[in-house]
Amino acid sequence: MKKIIISFIILFLGVYTYSQTVPCDNRNAENSMMMLDEIPDWILKNIQFPQEAYKYGIVGTEQLCVSVSWDGKVFISSNLNTLNPAFEDEIIRVVGKAPRCMYAGKQAKDVYKYMLIDFCRYIPEDSLVRFHRITLHTPPRLADIPSSPFDSRDKLAQWIHGKIQIPSALKYYVDTILYQYTVDKGGRMRNASVIQCKSDIVKSALEIVLKEPLKWKPAIADRCVPVEVTQRDRVIVKTDGEGRLLPFEKYLNDVFRNAKTLPVDSDILVLNPEIKPIYQGKHTFLHDITQGINVDGEIQLNGSFVIEKDGTVSHVDISNNSCVKIDSIVTETIDRTKWVAAIQGGNPVRTLYSFGINKKPQKKYRKDSYYDIYGKYFIYLQANPARTSHVFIRRDGTVDKYPFNNQGLFDYDAYYKGMLFYYKNASGKTGNISREYFKRLYKLYVND
Repeated sequence: MKKIIISFIILFLGVYTYSQTVPCDNRNAENSMMMLDEIPDWILKNIQFPQEAYKYGIVGTEQLCVSVSWDGKVFISSNLNTLNPAFEDEIIRVVGKAPRCMYAGKQAKDVYKYMLIDFCRYIPEDSLVRFHRITLHTPPRLADIPSSPFDSRDKLAQWIHGKIQIPSALKYYVDTILYQYTVDKGGRMRNASVIQCKSDIVKSALEIVLKEPLKWKPAIADRCVPVEVTQRDRVIVKTDGEGRLLPFEKYLNDVFRNAKTLPVDSDILVLNPEIKPIYQGKHTFLHDITQGINVDGEIQLNGSFVIEKDGTVSHVDISNNSCVKIDSIVTETIDRTKWVAAIQGGNPVRTLYSFGINKKPQKKYRKDSYYDIYGKYFIYLQANPARTSHVFIRRDGTVDKYPFNNQGLFDYDAYYKGMLFYYKNASGKTGNISREYFKRLYKLYVND
């Protein structure tokens, strides 16, 4: 009996000790996890200069947003638009190895951190002369396809998917094709190539599409300097049992995804949700919120807001704009917008929506009068149809009496087009339209 009691006491003490020590260990582990605020510094300490970057000869500062999901995973919540694929791959490599973080994301400021990576800092001192150095740059933008500088790569992938011709013999075909291209300083797409593809037939079809002369607006560095950038992307190609191409599906690296589970707290903010929110407006979101803005100068502002689970908007935040009136107009317009909420794990969730506005005043086109064109040599002719005219026969057999029209009235438009032709062809030789030439025409058509 005594042995049984002693065994029971030992067991009780063991359970008690375990119950005290394990939670404490868990708490210590939890307390040892990094906060999102610490992640940018961790990334900067682990970045290395990629060897592949040497062949591009340009280096600068890259920007990104990092976020943390409710299970602690660190991911990139913005599109990457680096100067070349080497920098992008290095950022993805480092963020993919980031330690788990504690999550506290009910406010916009808690769910993402904007950071800059100056790759110049990581170049060996003796290799700096091999690079053209810039600061921040704005990515290139498709000129022929409606897009912004920050979604042109996605738009190009979607355009390629719609253009590629897949033979019907390729049934149940699935491939993620890797391709690369350069947008030069003049906005020309060069050196387009397919790097990875399972089928030679599909590769050839994609190469044909990439040869089409798409127009771009080049990347701009230091606010005004065009620079050359190289981009490497993927497009997903799938066919059904009859060889028909399935709808476009955006490729997304795992480092850009948050957790694949439902949030543990329904009130937290979810960045990069499985299904993005859908704007419920007649036009695009940016079109609608800028309609009420009429100013003489250029407007540049950034902002964000929360789209709630019921599709309403809250927590509108406008930054880097000095005009209170414009802030008020934009905020009030956004407050009235309606959305279909984002979806995560099959349920509607709160999400953060970021936007930027760059609006320039509309150009006021003024139709110059001929007086404005010819200045002091302009003569407002009061032509008389009875005066002399030049008769000539058109190819269709009709007779014209230049510069009179079919009704016998003086054709000012035809006459001045003739003057303009003369101006363009003779002014370079004479310095200006001859005064004598006008006098002669005036006498011929208006007054002897």
